[in-house]
Amino acid sequence: MTGTLHQPVSSASGSGTLRALTAYPHPQPQPLAQLSAAPGQAVTVLHPDYRENAVVLSQVDGSGLIRVLVNGQVRSLHADVDAVPVTDTAVALDLARQAVAWALTAQQDAVDEAHALVVQCDELRQRHIGELAEIRAYAIDRHRDGDICRDGLNAFLTRFGLVPYQPRHRVRFTISGSCDVIPDVGVSVGDTGYDVRAYLRLDTDQVDGVDEATVTFDVTTQVESHNE
Repeated sequence: MTGTLHQPVSSASGSGTLRALTAYPHPQPQPLAQLSAAPGQAVTVLHPDYRENAVVLSQVDGSGLIRVLVNGQVRSLHADVDAVPVTDTAVALDLARQAVAWALTAQQDAVDEAHALVVQCDELRQRHIGELAEIRAYAIDRHRDGDICRDGLNAFLTRFGLVPYQPRHRVRFTISGSCDVIPDVGVSVGDTGYDVRAYLRLDTDQVDGVDEATVTFDVTTQVESHNE
């Protein structure tokens, strides 16, 4: 027959130990990667010979590293380093303040960088436009000197997305004349002048190559009553 020795347990000491264990729970260490699913998590990183408080920022894809904020500086730690959540309210609040200050600074830095990139891109675009204009002007000068035929010039310009060469002749003209108008009953001199200014048109149908969108003219009238 085997006997079992039962040690008496003091109910007072047992309940006190239980209260101590539940009143001051100690989080179990776990890999930092398991705490990185919630950005902004305040953690205490357990290095082999020291510990430091940090705020989890993000995982670095495919690198096995976790970006954390330590004393306002961004660092990358191995995902398998042990860490525990911060349970001290004062420490957690201080880390949250650090994270907010860092985020505001990072945001302003990003805005400044974006503005600088916009300015740089605009400068590059203007430089590119200027270089294309120089190339086009050079090719046109070669055509005018007889080195490049018209078709070859425009094939070159079209190939590089430049406006084809289309020389123009600017024509300035003056037309004057007169005509008699037989008005209907009640039509005044002013009415006739209005009709002429509103409806007299320039006929360019028989002139070759006229760009109708560029035709401008102004009609002025001097109408007087002429009785026979």
